[in-house]
Amino acid sequence: MNRAPARVKVEKGKLKPAIGSILKNDQGMAMVLALSAVALLSILGVWLVVQSGSTHRMTKSVERREAVFNLAEGALQLSWYCLQRESNEKILKNLNKNQDVTPSESVVSYMKADQPVDNQTKASRNLTPRIIFLDAKPVPGWDMTKFRGYYYLAQGQGEEDLPDQKGGPARSEVVMLVQKIGQVRSR
Repeated sequence: MNRAPARVKVEKGKLKPAIGSILKNDQGMAMVLALSAVALLSILGVWLVVQSGSTHRMTKSVERREAVFNLAEGALQLSWYCLQRESNEKILKNLNKNQDVTPSESVVSYMKADQPVDNQTKASRNLTPRIIFLDAKPVPGWDMTKFRGYYYLAQGQGEEDLPDQKGGPARSEVVMLVQKIGQVRSR
């Protein structure tokens, strides 16, 4: 069925197409709608691929951050264990404030710096326990001549090399304030 072309009305020198006749002529509309739907679905597909890639990168980043934090927490536990187990006399050589008093590997074997951690990945992972002596003061309510409070900062640092990324390794550090009460002995 052939349709006649749209009629044009002429009013005072202006051409005005008949709107109703243009809307009735739907030749080619199916092609336009099909191409629009394909373009819309293609854009949606590309967006989904990009989103899944960025989600994967974010997941890997969170996993690395948690792994490095766990290394630091493990190193902190080693520092805490050393403070619980060893005497103040073995840890402290003098009472200089804000001094790193981490025992050497020869004194306490598990307090070694940059200890490698076995893992199934190719990235190298290290942990470093540290102990910093802050101060020694009399403990309120205790006999000042016999007991003293020793204040330490136990630290743990975890480090993991990042594969194929700039900026160096991922690091995390945790600290804990420790008060250890000990008997005063003459030196």
